[in-house]
Amino acid sequence: MVEQPAKIREVVWSELFPWLMLVRAVRIALMARVMILGAVGILATMLGWWLLAEVFSRSTDPVITSWRDVTNLNLWTNQETWIDISTRSAPEVIYSATQYLFQAPIAIWQFMTAPFMGLFHGDLSATGFFFLLLCGIWELLVWGLVGGAITRIAALKFTRDEASGPIAALKHAARKLPSYSLPPLVALLWAAVFAVPLALIGWAMQLDFLALLAGIFWPFVILLGLLMAILLLGLLVGWPMMWATVSVEGTDAFDALSRSFAYTYHRPFRLLWYVLFAALLAVISMFVVKLFAASAIALGDWSIDWGLDAETMEAVVTPPAEDGSTMAPLAPPAGTEVAPVEGPALNADDATPAGEPRELGAMLSGARRSIHFWKMMVAALAAGYQAGFLWVSAVGVYLLMRCDIDGVQLNEVYVDPADEYGMPPLADEATSGVPEVSPGAPALPGNTGPA
Repeated sequence: MVEQPAKIREVVWSELFPWLMLVRAVRIALMARVMILGAVGILATMLGWWLLAEVFSRSTDPVITSWRDVTNLNLWTNQETWIDISTRSAPEVIYSATQYLFQAPIAIWQFMTAPFMGLFHGDLSATGFFFLLLCGIWELLVWGLVGGAITRIAALKFTRDEASGPIAALKHAARKLPSYSLPPLVALLWAAVFAVPLALIGWAMQLDFLALLAGIFWPFVILLGLLMAILLLGLLVGWPMMWATVSVEGTDAFDALSRSFAYTYHRPFRLLWYVLFAALLAVISMFVVKLFAASAIALGDWSIDWGLDAETMEAVVTPPAEDGSTMAPLAPPAGTEVAPVEGPALNADDATPAGEPRELGAMLSGARRSIHFWKMMVAALAAGYQAGFLWVSAVGVYLLMRCDIDGVQLNEVYVDPADEYGMPPLADEATSGVPEVSPGAPALPGNTGPA
């Protein structure tokens, strides 16, 4: 009897290529709660850095002086890092959306690690070191709360397909705040343990005889430097997985630290592939986010321009750039250059001479500030997506690495009993006395019924 050949009815690509689950990170990061939390985290981080820079405003330390540029609260509107809010034509929108895409994943990484990378500057003074340490601690506190909430939302969405609310996620992060914020500091503390003996050796080398002795035993210095490199490079690569560990496993800071280092060094090439694939998704999705954000601003301005006079439009809605030019709001024909639009010459009776900016009253000044504020919020949400995708993809990478190394299923996650929803509360029916569920009674956290 001839056997009939088996037919493949369906290919489950997620089983053949588990890393495709990282595609879901784009959809999770596009959730409004994730984008808002990411924007809040960036704003809170930069606000804290700005306040610290103001506290050290009298310092002439070059590190602190250069750091004041980093604390510029308009940083996320820089086209190199986030989006350009001054786009006024279709070519400008497309150009803005396509610029610096491949730098986007690296830019958010550098933003998050900036104070800690600065701690290892060769010309750092004691004042600059203390300043950067305070900036790093503030960042860990902010992202311990905000990043913990985002990773918790992502952990439940990846594993149980449940969308945790922002308040519940923030409460979870607040309860676990030491577990989220302490692991990087613990790793830095261990690096300092190896650095202190080297600093003492450097102090002793001021004597020629001890300098010669240190030169003979310099392999010991290299060995301690190697141990520091293992700690710090593992921290630089694996720190996002510390947050993911706490959100997925519900463990403490030391378990988060050990798992991140173990997953980083156990299968580094597998981790590299996951990171590269996540970075590619970040580039593609960031183009879409920047395109929609810049288009929303530009099309809103373009529509308003049809009903508003040109002078008020230029002074309030689309104020000139720093060079005084104003780009045409309509797209020119392909291949032509956009010439600056000159404002109409004023009459002799007008108090403001032609070519000078129009002096606005209190109402129009308030309108310009309000319009600029809302445009900045759109840019902040785009930046929030970029930060949110970093945390969400970290959870996806952690789940994949845990499955590869520990053999744990991708859908296993720690659930806090306080967050577990069960049956709604029961109440005795008035006539029969039989307990029943009220039609409008909601399910309450922790009410899972009898064991």
